[in-house]
Amino acid sequence: MIGALEPARLSDDLQYTLDRRGYILLRKLIDPDAVMAARYEILEALRSVGEITEPAATAVASGISRRAELHPDLGSFWRGISESAALRRAVHGPEIRSAMVQLFNAEVSPFDFVWLRAMAPGRASPMHMDHPYMNRGTDRLVTCWVPLGPVAPDEAPLYVMEGSHKFGDLRARVAGLDVDRDKSLSGHFADDPIDLARDRGMRLLTTAFNPGDVLIFGMFALHASFDNMSQAGRVRLSCDTRWQPSSEPMDERFRGPNPPAHDGKGYGCLSAAQPSP
Repeated sequence: MIGALEPARLSDDLQYTLDRRGYILLRKLIDPDAVMAARYEILEALRSVGEITEPAATAVASGISRRAELHPDLGSFWRGISESAALRRAVHGPEIRSAMVQLFNAEVSPFDFVWLRAMAPGRASPMHMDHPYMNRGTDRLVTCWVPLGPVAPDEAPLYVMEGSHKFGDLRARVAGLDVDRDKSLSGHFADDPIDLARDRGMRLLTTAFNPGDVLIFGMFALHASFDNMSQAGRVRLSCDTRWQPSSEPMDERFRGPNPPAHDGKGYGCLSAAQPSP
């Protein structure tokens, strides 16, 4: 039930690729040195609160945390890391911007808010579509998932369900849903991913990722990450950004110098802002 994500090239028609496959995998799009610089800075911040063992570059989880003790304002702590120049160079840099201009055939803008993730061993992200979480602006919006360093198959790589961007019935479940307005509903799918893929005759598409790789997909592509089963106990780092044509309206929750994000919590709304023992 597992298949391989198929790489694309910048010389391809990116919009056609996105429409056909539901995703675009671009290998080594970003300067790997820029990605690794952001990675080391994040790992050092996690080491400073006890969540990563020495040396920080190994990214091995310690199993403890002093984050709440040292930084009672957890949202501010995560915001500081998320707004670092090194991270923004990697995820908002000229390489991604150029690819997005090509995709949309227009000038582009990213959300100011970014979704930085630190996935400790034993954790995963649930299967979902992005539309319910960021649909107050344009429909011409894509997610750009950037692995911040190497991600082996056992270290919680992201997967996309093959063909899911064309599953009309699943799309109808979440179309128009706004998780901040209707808190009784969720954008997550409780369906077992293997059963769902088998029923649809599809596979869960993933790969091993390397520094500089980028995975792009739309708001109705069903995706998640596998469990982090790292044998070395490594934390998986990644960052989601969202891009759209500059001329289109942008979701007000994720723009500006201090985006309110979900429920006005800013970076405190992210699960990664919580201590990770």
